[in-house]
Amino acid sequence: MRYAIISDVHSNYEALTAVLEDIRKQKVDDIICLGDIVGYGASPKECINLIKQCCSQIIIGNHDHAAIGLTDTDYFNFNARNAIKWTSQQLTDEEKEYFSNLPFYSKRDDLIFTHASLYKPQDWGYILDEYQALASFEQMKDSFICFIGHSHVPLAFIKKQYLSFMWDIKEFVLEKNNQYIINVGSVGQPRDGIKDAAYVIYDSSKLLINLIRVSYDIETAQKKIIGAGLPKFLAERIQYGR
Repeated sequence: MRYAIISDVHSNYEALTAVLEDIRKQKVDDIICLGDIVGYGASPKECINLIKQCCSQIIIGNHDHAAIGLTDTDYFNFNARNAIKWTSQQLTDEEKEYFSNLPFYSKRDDLIFTHASLYKPQDWGYILDEYQALASFEQMKDSFICFIGHSHVPLAFIKKQYLSFMWDIKEFVLEKNNQYIINVGSVGQPRDGIKDAAYVIYDSSKLLINLIRVSYDIETAQKKIIGAGLPKFLAERIQYGR
């Protein structure tokens, strides 16, 4: 099986359409979305509709959860909070109901898909170091890979006799005796200093991970953010991948 795994679209329709077009060329068997379809960007409805059409499994993210009033935004920064308030006003009751029924995680064979930490996923913990990764590895039991998003930074944690991590996951082969937590990066708001949209392809027959970067029409996405009256900073940051 060849899986395309996307995350953190954040209402960036231009990035999403570019990524999905690239995925079509990759001849994958399945597309999984790890959440945060909305927030920050100006095209929430368009992104929801497109992801519903394309993805066989969709996980809830903290911005999706906040947009329907189920996650407190007190810990969000000013720009994120304003964007969530605006996003919530755009969503129909039907769209909110759809979000309310999405799972926090999903397991398929030896794979787990979730948005944030697998340890108390409803608390939206980050996995940024080995200590935070360990809590999720303990929840994985005998699963091979846990795919995550949330931090917008692609990286991998590896559990063998000891824990390690790697920043460069452009292409690497997995070892069956190890366990992995793999952050697939962000489609709509990368934060690793690269402005191109990011997603991951996992080939289960070859045990191969590929991080794919896709350029997109950033200028149009920026104009939409400004035109919607969202904070200017949210338009500026996607130009720099920060």
